[in-house]
Amino acid sequence: MTAEEAPAHRDSQSGVLLSRENIWAYVKVTLGIVLIVAFYHILLGPARAGPPDGRRPPSGSPRPPPAGDSSRAFNSWPLWGQLVIPSPPEIVVALVVSAVAVIGLVYLHRRGRISLSPWLAAAVGMISIIATSLIHGWEIGIVQPIGGPIEIFNDAVRVRSVIDFISNYETLQPTLTVHAQTHPPGAVLVIYVLCLAFGSPGMIALGICVISSAGSAVFLKGLVRQLFDEDIAGYAALLYLFLPAVQAYYLANIYAIVATLVLGLTYFYLHPDRRVAFAGSLVCLFLLTFITFLSAFAVLFLFAFETLKALAGTRDGAIVSRVVEVLRSIRLPLLLSACIAAAYALLSLATGFNYINAFLYASSLENPNGLTLLANPIEYVVTRVEDVMDIMIFFGPILSVLAYRGLLMMRDEAGRDGRGLKRYALVVAALISLAILFLAGTPKKGETARICMFILPFLLIPVLTYITGTGMSTKERAMLLGFVFGQAVLLQLFGLWVW
Repeated sequence: MTAEEAPAHRDSQSGVLLSRENIWAYVKVTLGIVLIVAFYHILLGPARAGPPDGRRPPSGSPRPPPAGDSSRAFNSWPLWGQLVIPSPPEIVVALVVSAVAVIGLVYLHRRGRISLSPWLAAAVGMISIIATSLIHGWEIGIVQPIGGPIEIFNDAVRVRSVIDFISNYETLQPTLTVHAQTHPPGAVLVIYVLCLAFGSPGMIALGICVISSAGSAVFLKGLVRQLFDEDIAGYAALLYLFLPAVQAYYLANIYAIVATLVLGLTYFYLHPDRRVAFAGSLVCLFLLTFITFLSAFAVLFLFAFETLKALAGTRDGAIVSRVVEVLRSIRLPLLLSACIAAAYALLSLATGFNYINAFLYASSLENPNGLTLLANPIEYVVTRVEDVMDIMIFFGPILSVLAYRGLLMMRDEAGRDGRGLKRYALVVAALISLAILFLAGTPKKGETARICMFILPFLLIPVLTYITGTGMSTKERAMLLGFVFGQAVLLQLFGLWVW
């Protein structure tokens, strides 16, 4: 078969995305999600129906509904924020955005290859994110997510000196807004730098969208190139930026920067040039630790990844040799961790900032009664369910089914070649690391669709494995993008999300 005949042959194959087996699986997953949410509300009642209770919401107060009509809004888990009944103008905007997306996907399908350069994918992604956020207008969709009364922006505008802010962070931490109190100083300083660059909250929001979309597209395409063939890399970047969680939260959300840095860390860590790998990984990991305490995921992930690879490579060896191989394989994560620890030791000597004290204070706010498992076992179990379900709901039933099927394919392929093993180890290591955080009681509430966006690229790897392994046609790839983006539009149309 010639290269020119390949697209036509691929389009002529029997349906994969909408096969009878897959459609039935989508229905079962959807029903399962509905039943879990229904049982949640039946068993726990309306007391748990709104944003998390306690002395603070998970990420700020819900934004007011459009046109100030409070009768149109109501709160309900698992959609932290406000569910709203859209007005006719909002419906029109959503239809226009959807129509433009359909036209674009039809064009890509007729071109015969749904793959864009990273910069073009970033441009399409950021335009779509801004467009879906504008469904509720500039003020509510763009400005308020970052300029609201309890957002980090209000801390950033009070910063007069970066050095003084870091030096006095332990004193300032209790006086910050509810978002900033549970983060290292980097969260406020990122917004501070963006404030210097862009000025107004609305422009800062657009700045976060541009930086995160461009960075994610470049890093993801580079990462996928190392794991798959070139053809799927551009498609992966576009699929990622169309994800509902990315569409809802990549604008004016500090965790868009966090997700981008995790992607950058993974890309650099796997880079074939050792010097580039070490320098890039060190920079990304330091920035992660400086912005969020959830950077523990990244550290756990690197150790888990190397351990899984070492164990797979010494499956038939003696226990001693396997232990030695694991210790040898984790040298780079150990070196990176040691460098980060040394950096914070130097920062403490230079400024007096104590990272551990800042973490302990944030932990005391999140868990005032100690570990939730011991203090309130029922709430611990409930919130663990919330954490998993939030990611799954935003990821959607279609991608969830494809990811599951792809993971099974990856398990079978892991022993055949090094690239297959690398793919499988990456995904399993990411899932194990996230599970450890969940079991440790982090996050406290089900807000993971927002703050755990860093897991999404790892969930897409098995999806891409399924797409390539089944020979999914160009038409079906375009349809998958359409289904994913359609879900994002619906979530944006009917929701005002807590940031």
